[in-house]
Amino acid sequence: MTLKRVRRYALLAGIALWTVFAVDYATPGPLDRFEKIKGTDFVQFYATGSLVVGGQADRLYDSDALLAAIRAAVPQARETIYVPIQSPQLSFLFAPLAALPYTVALAIWLMVVIGIYAAACVMLWRRCKQLHAYRREVIGCAVAFPGLYATVIHGQVSVFALLSIAYALIALERRRALAAGLALGCLTFKPHWVVAAGAVFLIAREWKVVGGMAASALLQIGATVAVAGPRVFLAYLTTLESIGRLGDILEPRPGYAIRSFFSVFIPNPQAAFVLYLLAAAAVVIVAARTWRTAASFEVRASALVLAIVLVTPHVFEYDLIVLTPVFFLVANAIAAGQAGGLNEGRWTWVFAALFAAPVLTAVPPAIRLQFSATAMAAILFRLWTGGMERERFSRASVEPNARPGAVTG
Repeated sequence: MTLKRVRRYALLAGIALWTVFAVDYATPGPLDRFEKIKGTDFVQFYATGSLVVGGQADRLYDSDALLAAIRAAVPQARETIYVPIQSPQLSFLFAPLAALPYTVALAIWLMVVIGIYAAACVMLWRRCKQLHAYRREVIGCAVAFPGLYATVIHGQVSVFALLSIAYALIALERRRALAAGLALGCLTFKPHWVVAAGAVFLIAREWKVVGGMAASALLQIGATVAVAGPRVFLAYLTTLESIGRLGDILEPRPGYAIRSFFSVFIPNPQAAFVLYLLAAAAVVIVAARTWRTAASFEVRASALVLAIVLVTPHVFEYDLIVLTPVFFLVANAIAAGQAGGLNEGRWTWVFAALFAAPVLTAVPPAIRLQFSATAMAAILFRLWTGGMERERFSRASVEPNARPGAVTG
């Protein structure tokens, strides 16, 4: 499957997805055609923002207060369970939107989501020079990416993670490791993401990146405490501690990464968790070793992003939008002839499976996880073997003093 042939598939996928979205949302009021709240997750951001606007920031982690705020925003909301787990900084961020009617606020937020996604894509596009000959294909795939669709349909904030990671990768290539760390520290709004990223870069021995992440996270926490108050932040920490006990509520269906993979295929929860920890350690080590090889930047950076997603314990369909840099970078490497075998036919289909993964929520988890967790693990393994092959070639070349392509400056 050549990059030119991708255009027709992207066109069909984009038309199908966004037609479904348009038909689903083409109803007046806050409920969609299936009588679900438009912006499934946005309603919680809106509700916590309304608590801030109403001077009730001290009740951000009160389930009754959250439910009352949701009912006030969307009186037609069905009876369900809402657990307040969002970081306090998000509540203050969404406060201005919460001053508007729900449907107006949602429309504005979805435009922001699309704008941030477009900004990340443009950033990656400018870096990926080899793709400039495939402008239509790139635009088609970017618009048709199911990860964007899932983010929009849920009204989620995962575009912030995408922008942070995309900027960090560009900074790394330019040897601005501290700036990369500062950007990655912005993932603190989702603690499990920042922990996963920190583990990957720690094992990769990128000390400036880790230091920048720590500084950025502390700055963000300090600002949150200053604005929200220590009581609110302590309530948030208490909520985080209870996540283990609320796992079934927070993740009623398996996610898309290796933690969910083992929970689906291993019936014993304790054994599944141990295997997840072992697999996560292996993934981080493989990614770190790939990063330290002499492979192209596209290969090394893609390995890091895949590892972050794989080891993150809670990964949903909208979180897969952070894989956008992987698709850009690998496609650029293929166009440049530096993909290390990933341009072979079978790998094209692996990438196609991963591309489609965010819209497979109705597929049984045992099958769906092959499109996400298994595909990501397979691609990571191929990046690693390709990187090691490149490393051996580099060592055997006429430049015996050539150093691995790590970015530490």
